[in-house]
Parts: sequence; C-alpha cells; structure tokens
Amino acid sequence: MTSHPEPRDGEMIRTTFDAVTEELAPGVLLVRLSGEIDIASTDFAAEAIRAAVAPPARLVLIELSAVTFCSSAGLGNLVEARNLAGEQNITLALVGVGRPVDRPLSVTGLGGQFRIYSTVAEALAEL
Repeated sequence: MTSHPEPRDGEMIRTTFDAVTEELAPGVLLVRLSGEIDIASTDFAAEAIRAAVAPPARLVLIELSAVTFCSSAGLGNLVEARNLAGEQNITLALVGVGRPVDRPLSVTGLGGQFRIYSTVAEALAEL
C-alpha cells in the first residue's frame, strides 16, 4: 500500500503498510509488518497473518519494529492472530514491539496476553 498525504474529494485516505512473510525454518514463519496498521490496512494485515498462522506452521513470529502506528483495528489483528494460533496449536510471539504497538497493548491490558521478545534471535532461542 502507498500513502497519499491529502485525500481528494471522494477519495479515502491511504496509509503506508506492508507485510512480508519469510520461512526461517520448516514450520517457522516470520511475518514482518511495517507502516501504519489502521482501518485502511487492517484487511491486508489480517490476510498476511491468516496465511501464516495455519498448518503446517508450528511457530509464527510477528515482527513489529517497523510499525509506526497501531490503531484498535491493528490490535484486533494481533488478537485474531493469537486466537488462530491457539485454535491451530501454533506458538505465536510478537517481536520488536516498539512504542506505537506497546502503548496500545499496555493501555488495553492486552500486552500480558502475548509472548513478546526484543529480537527474532531471542524469540528463536527461547521458543
């Protein structure tokens, strides 16, 4: 997705968002989210997450260090990922949670419901 700074009449505001999934090892996936996770990008984030949090994956890391904004819709994406992982018996962890994601997780009390690691290496060493 790309960004348009000012909408024209009748146009929606577009936000900058990207999701890239990488297989680190068999059954171990890394989903790198970047940009703004808000109502305009939530469907794209959900699509990337749903594709990763499914068999044959056994571990999914969602890397968030490049996220610049996380709205309630973005939190919804993370909760959905946690729920899907639980249903599929897949371990899920968040990596590189910076202020744009940490703050809403803390304010809502959701932070304690996720395994959170500073780096991918740290997550892989512990999981």
